[in-house]
Amino acid sequence: MERRSRRRAREVKPQPGGDREVSSLRAAAAEASASGAHARAATHLWLKRSTAQNIVIGGAAGAIPPLVGWAAITGSLDLSAWLLFAIIFFWTPAHFWALALLIRDDYERAGVPMLPIVRGDEATAWNILAYAASLLPLTLLLFIIGGLGYVYLAVAIILGALFIAYAFRLLRSGTARRRTMARAVYLYSLLYLALLFVAIMVDSTLRL
Repeated sequence: MERRSRRRAREVKPQPGGDREVSSLRAAAAEASASGAHARAATHLWLKRSTAQNIVIGGAAGAIPPLVGWAAITGSLDLSAWLLFAIIFFWTPAHFWALALLIRDDYERAGVPMLPIVRGDEATAWNILAYAASLLPLTLLLFIIGGLGYVYLAVAIILGALFIAYAFRLLRSGTARRRTMARAVYLYSLLYLALLFVAIMVDSTLRL
């Protein structure tokens, strides 16, 4: 992935007006970033109190940063960039629904129709499991299509399997232990995304 990005950057430099083109790309990336922030704010304010799928729809705006960074460096948006977008998009509901289970009472008092309130804890746990499971094939596609190596592959498989295991334990937990497991899923989801992107960086560096 990184070698391909550098090759594209070299192809841009010799062209007349290359500096202007690079500046234009950076300006476009900044504009896309601002648009994403505005879209996230708008969807957050409107959707959060309108539908139980607020996290799913609003998650698209939160998944824009990888596209912005990719476009700024390479000047294009190929399939690898969209896979990074998809990974964050599918990670977001599993992460925030675990939080919603954990602080359900707060959302209910505020009148926010989060999924646990509208459809119940068990339905939310099923949805968390579905989204967690969807992350595994997406991260494997990034290995196949994005040119990443076996360090990334091993980390992606382990992290994905653990996420599914945590989500399954949440589904199987009783009412007494549900919040404890929701906290575990929530905290693990933070670790999952951080370690996955660290693995991408480390793998790209080792394969130089």
